[in-house]
Amino acid sequence: MRADLHVHSTASDGTLTPSELVEVATARQLDVLAIADHDSVEGLTEARTAASHTALKLIPAVELSSVTDSGRDVHILGYFIDPEDESLLLALESLRHARFRRAETMVSVLGAAGYPVPFEEVLAISAGGAVGRSHVARALVSAGHAETVTEAFERFIGRGRPFYVTKDVTSPAEAIARIRDAGGIAVVAHPGVSKVDDLLVGLVEVGLGGIEAYHADHSPEQRARYSELARSLGVLVSGGSDFHGPDAPNAGLGSVRIPDAAIDALLRAGAEL
Repeated sequence: MRADLHVHSTASDGTLTPSELVEVATARQLDVLAIADHDSVEGLTEARTAASHTALKLIPAVELSSVTDSGRDVHILGYFIDPEDESLLLALESLRHARFRRAETMVSVLGAAGYPVPFEEVLAISAGGAVGRSHVARALVSAGHAETVTEAFERFIGRGRPFYVTKDVTSPAEAIARIRDAGGIAVVAHPGVSKVDDLLVGLVEVGLGGIEAYHADHSPEQRARYSELARSLGVLVSGGSDFHGPDAPNAGLGSVRIPDAAIDALLRAGAEL
C-alpha cells in the first residue's frame, strides 16, 4: 500500500490545486492521500470531488499551527476531521487572521530594513489561500532580494533570522483539543525538524494520538526512533513527504515510504472514530 499523509495545496502554501494533487497521486499509483493544509480545510471539497472519480482514498486532514509558552513552533496534523465542524472553522478563521497579521508584520520590518516587498504581491502569490512565510519568501525572490525560496528563509525569515516573526496562535494542547473535538486524530508533525522530543510525553497525556515518524526530512535513524517511541507511548505512526509543489525545495509527492502496518493502523483508527 502506498500513501502520502502530508501534502499541501494552494489552500495554504502549496503550488498545486487540490485537484492537481489528486491527479498526481493517482498517476503515481498512491492508494491513500491526506491533504493537510496549514490552518485551512478550504481545499478539501475540491479534493473530495476529484478523488470521487478515482480509486484513491482521501483522508480529510489539516495541519494546525501552535506555539508553546516558550515560543517554540509545534505543528499538529489532524486526520479524519469533520471539515464542517463549526468550532474548528471558527478556530481556523482566527488562525488565518493571525497568519495574515504575521505576514504583514514581516513585510513591514523587511521594508524598514531596506528590503521592500509589496504586500499585495504576497497576497497575489497566496491566491486566496492561508497566507504563510513561503508566500513572503516567494515575494522576496520576485523582488530580487533572494535567488531562491530556500535563501529567503535562510537569510531573512527562517527561525533565528533577522525578520522572523513569532506566530500569535494557539497552544499545542489547544490544537490537539480542537482536532479531537472535530472528530479527528491528532498527530505531531515532523518532530525531528521541530525538535520537540521533550514535549511528546506531555502531548500524549493531553490527547496526542500519533507521531509523524516517516517525514521527508527525517533520517533513517530518526524514523526508526520515532516509530519505536510511538510504540512505547501507545500511539499511531504517520508519515508523508510534506510536498508543497514540484518547484518547492522538498521531497516529491509519494516519495516517503510508510510501512503498510502503520497505514493500516491509522485507517483502522479512523474507521473506529
